[in-house]
Amino acid sequence: MNEGGLLLQEDKEFKRFYRLSVWWVTHRETLRRIGFGIFIVLDVVLLLFGGWHLLDAFAISYGAEQNAIMRMVALGQSDLRAYTVGNAATDLEAGEGRVISIGDGRYDLYTTLVNSNSDWWAEFTYAYSIDGEQTESREGFILPTQEKPVAELAVESVSPIQSASLIIENVRWHRVDHHSISEYETWASDRLNFLVSTSSFEKETRFDGQTFGRTTFTIENDTAYSYYDIGLFVLLLRGSSVVGVNRTTLSSLESGVETEVTVNWFGTLPSVSQVQIVPELNIFDVEVYKPLQGESTRDTRTRVFTR
Repeated sequence: MNEGGLLLQEDKEFKRFYRLSVWWVTHRETLRRIGFGIFIVLDVVLLLFGGWHLLDAFAISYGAEQNAIMRMVALGQSDLRAYTVGNAATDLEAGEGRVISIGDGRYDLYTTLVNSNSDWWAEFTYAYSIDGEQTESREGFILPTQEKPVAELAVESVSPIQSASLIIENVRWHRVDHHSISEYETWASDRLNFLVSTSSFEKETRFDGQTFGRTTFTIENDTAYSYYDIGLFVLLLRGSSVVGVNRTTLSSLESGVETEVTVNWFGTLPSVSQVQIVPELNIFDVEVYKPLQGESTRDTRTRVFTR
């Protein structure tokens, strides 16, 4: 019984396969023609679709599309200008000029300059205006969000100088490249971490009886970079008012190195309650970075702006 059932089942499967094979052999040519027909119809539809759009673009709607493009360009220029104006750097702000007499017809001129832009730093030319005349023009720079001293030292004048104002010219703005510098605040603090300690101001008397001032302080380069030509403003304060200004330059300062600096003051000496040291270093200038041993200037640039 079981063997007969198995043979019956195999016979049914064979008959089904046989019928499908006969149907395929009988209709194979018809199916091939139908397939070619569908392919030809789709190909014709695609050719007609492409031809219609080419005809519409270069003949039927060409004039209208040109006018639309011109309108888009005009509107785009307005949008671009609005964006540019909205993201442009705001002007530098100079504080009130201060005149400090140092005796013998000489004066130190001092003020502060503020850059309120977080994405722009600037290079500029500056001078002081005194009674309609200008001092010698000098080059300066200011980093993003920085407030820094700007001074002209030992200006000689026959008549007393009552006031002076800072003149900023030829400002050249530079946008911070956020592809290289993702977060400027962190990037800058890693390069400007100078630790100043034991600052003091004392009056001393020379052998000839003349009195001069001496400022001493210690500065440590607590960064991973070594530098050339670090400028240091030395400000003497009485309370919150600046009563003396001087500037010195360190020819170099290695990473992790602490050095003691002495600045002498001659002429009229003010009463001083505090000494403030303000480093001045353009961290965007690759030339201020000392290369590592065996490192080229190009390698320095790569190291400085990618870490």
